[in-house]
Amino acid sequence: MSVPRGTYSVLRPALLLIALCGAFITASAQYDATFSYYWDTDFLQNPAAMNKNTTLNIVGSYSMKMTGYANSPKTMFIGVNSVMPYGNDKHSLGLAIVNDHAGLFVHNRLYVNYAYKVKLFGGSLDIGVQGGFLSEQFNTSKLDAVQANDPAFPTGNESGSSVDLGAGVYYSRPSWYLGLAADHLTSPSVYYGKGHSVSANLVIRTQFYFEGGYNINFKNSLLSLHPSFQVLTDMRGNYTADITVRGKYAIRENALFAGLGYSPSTSVTVLVGGRIKDISLGYAYQIYTSGVGALNGGHDLFLSYSKQMDFGKKRKNAHKTVRYL
Repeated sequence: MSVPRGTYSVLRPALLLIALCGAFITASAQYDATFSYYWDTDFLQNPAAMNKNTTLNIVGSYSMKMTGYANSPKTMFIGVNSVMPYGNDKHSLGLAIVNDHAGLFVHNRLYVNYAYKVKLFGGSLDIGVQGGFLSEQFNTSKLDAVQANDPAFPTGNESGSSVDLGAGVYYSRPSWYLGLAADHLTSPSVYYGKGHSVSANLVIRTQFYFEGGYNINFKNSLLSLHPSFQVLTDMRGNYTADITVRGKYAIRENALFAGLGYSPSTSVTVLVGGRIKDISLGYAYQIYTSGVGALNGGHDLFLSYSKQMDFGKKRKNAHKTVRYL
């Protein structure tokens, strides 16, 4: 049964608010998408993690979650960062772009990162800041109405945008690293429904990001182990965590690796990949343990290019990061 047109102006805002409840819960629990290859995409959450060595890094990742379900989440990430040709490799700049589809919602983010490096206690401490924009879209045109062209359902798309800020620190030594960052420091509020009598705000809570990793080399062996972890939380009881162990077999500039990851109460991840000189390629399959089903898992594709930068200076005491060993 259709709804009388006279009630349209009342129900449209109400339906918008109801639909946005799902977005609010998502933003409160975990607004930021995570990737299986988080040790190489961490500068999305932590601007201080951009440049662990004197390289130009171009990173791309595409993630598909719960692939057996309609409108399942899909996230694309592209990032570029490099040290600057001045200041003895102390300054780094980067750019990060994210396009995230989840149900009827589309999250777009664009960030510019800056990091400054100082030597500390035999290692390096990077301090980073991040600034950019959030663009949110709610695809009301894809709402599944019982009756086509029912005036009770809004048409077109609702959208909004906001400025976003973040900051982080990253400490590394030749065999290990630790990072801490705070994202969405201003708890940005995205305004939906501009021009309507009743609208809704999507408030994104500040998120805290912890990461770390260690490099275990075996004596007289081409094999090495690389345990790592990441935790993303809003400090209000909502969190996601990943623990990963990778085994790597390396010959000069080439390497093969395989590993297992575990996200408590969520999934087990199997990952494989390799590196040929400056290019790395990886694939991961996420097996959910919470009833979603193994065949409805998630897929992650990863591709990166890392090039040593030579600005004509002698690089005494240069060392590579644990992540690329």
